[in-house]
Amino acid sequence: YPAGGINDVIARKLAVELQSELKVPVIVDNRAGANGSIAANYVAKAKPDGYMVMFGAIGQVSVNQFLLAKMPYEPGDLIPVGKVADGANVLVVNAGKAKEFSSVAKLIEEAKRHPGKLNYGSFGTGSSSHLSAALFAQQAGIKVTHVPYKGSAPAMTDLLGGNLDFMFDSINTALPHIKAGKIIPLAVTKGQRSIALEGVPTFVESGLPNFTLASWFGLHLPKGTPESIVMKLNAALHKAQAKPDFIEYFKAQNIDITPSTPKEYGDFVASEDRRWGALIKELSIRIE
Repeated sequence: YPAGGINDVIARKLAVELQSELKVPVIVDNRAGANGSIAANYVAKAKPDGYMVMFGAIGQVSVNQFLLAKMPYEPGDLIPVGKVADGANVLVVNAGKAKEFSSVAKLIEEAKRHPGKLNYGSFGTGSSSHLSAALFAQQAGIKVTHVPYKGSAPAMTDLLGGNLDFMFDSINTALPHIKAGKIIPLAVTKGQRSIALEGVPTFVESGLPNFTLASWFGLHLPKGTPESIVMKLNAALHKAQAKPDFIEYFKAQNIDITPSTPKEYGDFVASEDRRWGALIKELSIRIE
């Protein structure tokens, strides 16, 4: 993913901590495009010696296999090291449309009045922002038009410019614009309210009782990496995740640090595969 989005923010903070733990330079290499597939394929083909690590998210780790007509890599080419964190997305609209879209109910009402007219931006087809909107549209019974971008920042630019009606963004990247009064938050995607946005309801509170969703992130290594290296990186990750300043930095942005073993993270990814594979099939979402 490109610089500036939630993936990049977490990865760069984590890189500093891992560098401290491992006593080697840890460099973030942004390889944006194809919902993370370019980066995933690059890591999948790398030498399995522990020096090339993928900071992965829902797209390249789980959903791309259901979206892409031809995968450049297999999910099994990347092995789980550990889950890093998860966080909520927030549904936001341009401040200029605050009266028109003053709540989730009002947005749904407008979308039903004009099927297909409202548009929304995402970080890319299959990203957590896209899947948030797809799940929202399905459960609300509305038709809206998807406009995919190559990352959070360019999508937000168009929302701020009034070219989009709404979008789902990560709370931490949306928060500065919310505080500046440029965008208005309508609801958060987790089952509980955000510490950073205490006055903003959840989707359950907004009338969609089955809507809960978290964006999540983890570390992966190329298939064939020795188990000793996997466990060494997992141990370094755990030490970084246990640091109070690391936890507090992300807690303020409603991002939860979620330590796990490689197996626990692998089992979690498998459960996400089942959930999103079914939704993507139902909605016939494809990338040719």
